[in-house]
Amino acid sequence: MNQADNSKQGYPTPEQELVLQAAFLPQEVAITAWHKWLEAIDIEDHDTESYHLFPFIYRNLSDSQLDIPEIVRLKGVYKRRWYENKIVFAKLTTILTVFQEAGIKTLLLKDAALATHYCQDNGCRYIYHLDILVSPADASAAIALLKNMGWQPKTHISERLISVYQGLGFEDKSKYPLNLQWHVFPSAFQDNPNDEFWQRAITTKVGDISTYVLEPTHQLLSLCLQVYPWTTLLPIRWLTDATIILNSSQTYIDWNRLIEQAQRYQLILPLTLMLNQLKKLFPDSVPTAILEQLAQVQVSQFEQIEYQIKTKQNISVLNAFFFRYFHYLRSVSNNNLAFKLFGFPKYLQYVWELEYIWEVPYQVMVRGMRRMLR
Repeated sequence: MNQADNSKQGYPTPEQELVLQAAFLPQEVAITAWHKWLEAIDIEDHDTESYHLFPFIYRNLSDSQLDIPEIVRLKGVYKRRWYENKIVFAKLTTILTVFQEAGIKTLLLKDAALATHYCQDNGCRYIYHLDILVSPADASAAIALLKNMGWQPKTHISERLISVYQGLGFEDKSKYPLNLQWHVFPSAFQDNPNDEFWQRAITTKVGDISTYVLEPTHQLLSLCLQVYPWTTLLPIRWLTDATIILNSSQTYIDWNRLIEQAQRYQLILPLTLMLNQLKKLFPDSVPTAILEQLAQVQVSQFEQIEYQIKTKQNISVLNAFFFRYFHYLRSVSNNNLAFKLFGFPKYLQYVWELEYIWEVPYQVMVRGMRRMLR
């Protein structure tokens, strides 16, 4: 499979490219991009993701000597973002305080990590939801503490299933979402891959509370999960986040380790797409030699097949079943083909909490019929 063949998926629109450049390029070029965007888009009729970049554009252009009539409006969005994030930071501080008092070590992921550590401006990065990582050993205690604080789980996970799940979603009374995770990636749970993430993590603070975030290389790697075209995230968002990481920590990126880790977690395709898009928009963001090296990496057969199935327009019952199978394959580290094949029914019995293995085929049929009738 050609790494560059992405079926025209995962790309920002030309207008979104302009708003990204207005937010992050040097001021002289950014102003030109902003004016081009205004010529192409009615400022009263923009997409949501472009709107979320207005605070970045304000910070980038606010001290310009040129007259920018829209600067007052951009400032208003920035101030509103700062206030909204202040409310979210208060929620986060409460959770981190309770966890700290219970002896639970925490690591911020995704929006929270970017807003609190990498962005370094509380009025810019919109926090769509909170994501907190704890160790698998602390998962049960963390779930119980969140419930005591009024956070309601979106689904039920029994104690015995924690070992095969990546995390659990919650929401508070205001319906604000939080994801509690005990694995960074839905991969190789048995290998304790979290150890390296924790060992390399760097400390940060939310208010007076100390916590951790992924170091820059791991932070960039984690974005690969959002780059897949079957996710709900638009490219403009992960391009924004990748740019935030590179602008704040480019000298700390270990590009060779990034490629090695992408191979390990079978994320070569999304990494290739992300880095090529960054290079197109911001020529100095990614070394050319790294892109050339990445182009020579062999994409695993597993990743190719997974990509082909998950990017199909119409998801059939069979493809939905394959979705579950690929999740299973990403969660086992045993390279034995027989184990991967014949262990799958046992895995389904486990996650569906069935008493007997012979119930699995029946449940496959029932769940398949339900999907067909939707």
